Amino acid sequence: MRRLKLLIFNRLIFVGIIIMIQLYFLMKIFYSTLEYSVILQQSLLFLSVVMVIYILNKKDNPSFQLAWCILILALPLFGGVAYLLFGGKKIPKMLRNEMTKSIHESNAMLNRDKNLQSAIKTYDEDVAVLFNYVQNCGYYPYYDKTQSQYYPSGEAVFEVILKDLKQAKHFIFLEFFIIKEGKMWNKILEVLQQKVQEDIEVYVMYDDAGCVQTLPYRYEEYLNQLGIKCVIFNKLEARLAIKMNNRDHRKLIVIDNQIAYFGGINLSDEYINEWKRFGYWKDSAIRIEGKAVWSATVMFIQFYNAIAKRKLIYQDFKIPCMENESEQFILPFSDSPTDDEQIGKNIHINLINKAKKYIYIHTPYLIIDYDMTMSLTRASKNGVEVIITTPAIPDKKYVFAITRNNYQKLLKAGVKIYEFTPGFLHSKNFVCDDLVALVGTINMDYRSYYLHYECGVLVADKQVVLDVKEDYLNTLKQSKRIYLEDMEDTNIFMKMIRAFLNIFAPLM
Repeated sequence: MRRLKLLIFNRLIFVGIIIMIQLYFLMKIFYSTLEYSVILQQSLLFLSVVMVIYILNKKDNPSFQLAWCILILALPLFGGVAYLLFGGKKIPKMLRNEMTKSIHESNAMLNRDKNLQSAIKTYDEDVAVLFNYVQNCGYYPYYDKTQSQYYPSGEAVFEVILKDLKQAKHFIFLEFFIIKEGKMWNKILEVLQQKVQEDIEVYVMYDDAGCVQTLPYRYEEYLNQLGIKCVIFNKLEARLAIKMNNRDHRKLIVIDNQIAYFGGINLSDEYINEWKRFGYWKDSAIRIEGKAVWSATVMFIQFYNAIAKRKLIYQDFKIPCMENESEQFILPFSDSPTDDEQIGKNIHINLINKAKKYIYIHTPYLIIDYDMTMSLTRASKNGVEVIITTPAIPDKKYVFAITRNNYQKLLKAGVKIYEFTPGFLHSKNFVCDDLVALVGTINMDYRSYYLHYECGVLVADKQVVLDVKEDYLNTLKQSKRIYLEDMEDTNIFMKMIRAFLNIFAPLM
């Protein structure tokens, strides 16, 4: 009975049903008219061709364009309406304008240290090139005098997060794609309530699509009643004008401008293995402390100011931080779908192309385009050890089918692929040549590369990089290697399903 009630009152299902009803009547009226009108049929064909020409002339990923063109030509009305609703970067106009304004304001808050350019070149010239690219195109600078600590699982970092939250003295920022009521969130919420009682400012921001099935309707009102200032990113609406393709996929905690956390972990029990959803949930996070936290503070305020009526003043949160003597180079960054620069994807390609000895990759999804495939295969052919680990137990079976469909080309080029057998691998890490590591939210798929807001941290420090590498090798011991023969033994029916799904992979 409880499951039935949850199903009936599920807001995502409600929104979906309302949209489908609207779409059904729209198509019914249209096709009933179409049946008696040759002119209308020809007009529909003409409009489909015009839309295809428009899509092909956009500066977009060719795979993305091809998938939409096939859908529009195969199902003119449905495909056209679907593209208008979900195709491309269709952020609501007001949100887009506010976000553009907020990003412009935040960029003025980020200052570069020119003295670091020569220092990072001394560390490694290829790493310097990568860091300079992100700084120049993503506007977030790199820092020294910042300490970082890598955590190989959600349960490993959770107690540390709680401890840091309890010690907050000025403010707390939380930004997540998913928050779900349970042991993890309840413990955090208890601390947040205590901090509110201590007159510490607490801000929470979550994505509506990510939380539509995990939090009660109008949960933000409940948090605001507790004294926690909460806003929702890009609310879902039950109408055909909906624009919900671009989501806030970032995971970020900032405390007092002293400490920040990045990684793949959301605030839900499966991320700390209190709930066995798909076997063991393998994830990761990184804690940074020092000068670089200012970038994380700016990231949060940038988004908050684009949504909230009451704007935050950056300088109010620029609390002087304790500088340490760490020789690490740290670069926290954010990636936005509203510009033409795919920061996340370009970081991935740069790391792969510059690797000389090895590149090790954790990704829950492997839905990649021609450019990424060529980079991976070229690196392997150059003699670089390229290893990719994906989950053996998927969270989405159709996505898993597309992921496996991409194995064959890579395996033929010598890329090694493993599947994490104890459960679901959700971490999104790159580690390269014992020189640089990436920990963040960026999946190897079209949604992360082109549609979602993402964030992460690049670390150039031998010890931290070796910690990420050690975690990777430990995960590899629990994973099954996939060989070319395994893919060739797949039955013809499954191959056809994978091939069909792969055509529309950019839309998933």
